[in-house]
Amino acid sequence: MSASSRASPERFSEVSGFLCADGVVPGLSGEEIVAIAQYFLDPKTQAAEVAFIVQDEWQQKGMGTFLLDYITQIARQRGVRRFYAKVLPSNKPMLAVFHNSGYKVNTEFDGEVYSITYDLTEKER
Repeated sequence: MSASSRASPERFSEVSGFLCADGVVPGLSGEEIVAIAQYFLDPKTQAAEVAFIVQDEWQQKGMGTFLLDYITQIARQRGVRRFYAKVLPSNKPMLAVFHNSGYKVNTEFDGEVYSITYDLTEKER
């Protein structure tokens, strides 16, 4: 089952440059949060650090991609210009989510962690 067929990011909150979106799916006793995506905006640069957490059983089912697309839409509407993130080398699925986002992703490796940056105003052609 893919995330886009069952997940809903209906719940999100934004407080002064911080946005958090929950990935929820139907559960036995109501909605179940299976993922969280968030960004923290630096208002001086209009750049935001993004972070995700996805329950193990929902990894590699499109949940990270689904939530990244969702928070990207919100961020662009709110004037955010750039996303950046730190990703461990062992987290290949998250690296793939960024590289398949449709944006020109810049990646640097410092020997311990990948630094990911991309401009939200420039989609790849």
